Amino acid sequence: MTNAIKTGSRGVSRRVVLGGATVLAAAASFPRIVRARATQVLTVGEIEISVVSDGTITLPVPLSLPDTPGEDLDALFRAAGREPPAEFVNQTNVVLVRSGGSTMLVDAGAGPNFQATAGRLEDNLAGFGLSPADVDMVIFTHGHPDHLWGALDDFEDGARFENATHVIAPVEHDFWADPETADRVPDWAKGMALGSARVLAAIEDRLERRAPGEAIAPGLSFLSTSGHTPGHASVLVESNGESLLIGGDALTNDLISFQRPDWRLGTDLDGERAAATRRTLLDRLATERMPMIGFHLPWPGHGLVERDETAYRFVPLQD
Repeated sequence: MTNAIKTGSRGVSRRVVLGGATVLAAAASFPRIVRARATQVLTVGEIEISVVSDGTITLPVPLSLPDTPGEDLDALFRAAGREPPAEFVNQTNVVLVRSGGSTMLVDAGAGPNFQATAGRLEDNLAGFGLSPADVDMVIFTHGHPDHLWGALDDFEDGARFENATHVIAPVEHDFWADPETADRVPDWAKGMALGSARVLAAIEDRLERRAPGEAIAPGLSFLSTSGHTPGHASVLVESNGESLLIGGDALTNDLISFQRPDWRLGTDLDGERAAATRRTLLDRLATERMPMIGFHLPWPGHGLVERDETAYRFVPLQD
């Protein structure tokens, strides 16, 4: 049984064997896609990528868009044929990377103590035949709870991924590890700051820093996408002339981030810088036709960016 996938204006068609591991045709500039275990497996050169859900998290509209009039939000969604949200229910798309015999995760999910609908990563990894002990490396895009707190086990006694090296950008580490950060962030983030500092301290003996541009693992490097947090870093995957960006929270909503990248998000610690990052990143992704995965974009979070008059649109890669 096969499906054809077409992506972007190039009309690239790929035949996919459901439940198998064979791609019969692919364009060199795009990852190849195979359906497996309710997610898609993307092959970027020699690197295999899957998306594993940690569940969902919910954010109120006033926190997400503190400066945006309700009528503007309503108009944006209705113009797209969608109902305006009463609240934002966001997917949490953890990325599983397998390369050269190594098993890696980009972000660790929230663990059990952030929101009741999150913290499902360990259970869902089991669907891939994996336990936390099988993970060799955990790469953090940034230090917010839904990306970091799952690095501790459910009892918060130690590292969940006991055999893994953990990697974070130095600026991001230093911000959350600073004991004065909790006094500097907005009130809604003070508890987060204390929790993230505690998690980083608990895994310090297995934590490494990598600056943007430095290799994390063969074919993986950080790309600075700061603004959401001071050291937020996306992960650039490159192999055999193919590339893909694991964007973390640089682009968080499939409509707002692409159609209105200048709207200030309440969860961005530096709103002006985050907006500039979104504009730069959208331009690069659209120009290079580079696929991306967004942590909070609709499941499973991967797609292409296309220009749409003066803005952009997100085009999911689907079978």
